[in-house]
Amino acid sequence: MSSETPSRQVASVSRALQILELLIAAPLHELGVSEIARGIGVVKSSAHQLLSTLAFHGFVETSAGSGRYRLGVGLMEAGAVASQQLGLGQAVLPMLEALVSEVGETCSLGVLVGTNISLLQRVEAQSVLRVDLKVGTRFPAQTSAIGRVILSEMPQEQRDQVLEQMNLPSEELQEFLQELDKVRRDGCSIVNNIPVEGIGAIAVAVRTSVQGPVAGLVVAAPAFRFNPEAWRGPLQRTAAMIAARGNRKY
Repeated sequence: MSSETPSRQVASVSRALQILELLIAAPLHELGVSEIARGIGVVKSSAHQLLSTLAFHGFVETSAGSGRYRLGVGLMEAGAVASQQLGLGQAVLPMLEALVSEVGETCSLGVLVGTNISLLQRVEAQSVLRVDLKVGTRFPAQTSAIGRVILSEMPQEQRDQVLEQMNLPSEELQEFLQELDKVRRDGCSIVNNIPVEGIGAIAVAVRTSVQGPVAGLVVAAPAFRFNPEAWRGPLQRTAAMIAARGNRKY
């Protein structure tokens, strides 16, 4: 996470990045120019100029069928390189597959993006009833097991920046800080019925740097199959293997 303050941001760059964030968060990952203009608070002509620039560099493209904008191959390439540099690329999938085989439930790897968690890698279980989320799905860090475990082990200065962006009421902030203290002591985060009703999740941190966790690894399952104590050990072992690979920088 950058420590740059808003006053040092370049407005046009910030708006271009906001467009990418809107497309990532959109239900179908496609938006029209008018929707994007409203989303970033500019007139339609300005939004079109920003989109044209992003399209020229391959970060967005238009859908042939609808003419709406979606994420481009350039962004996929950037994401793939970043994932590899962190040790969180496609090479971790065999580790997730082994974890799914051991616990029998869906496993995901997520990273903190602003105040949200974004699912980076995911392996589905074979169960008929399972947690149905896709790679790229975002949800609030405050309510997710991954978000809580990452925040609990972050250096305080970085964590304070994220919490400030969340803009929580004072009482809610104090309760959340107490929860983060508990997560740090326990070495894992366990949540029930958030952010998805009827689902339980347990997450541990993935640490490839002394600066704090770069990701969180989670097992999620319907409440009637949720067994966090049985899954804690396999989760921690897999997180350690992912972290070791990331530390080797290949």
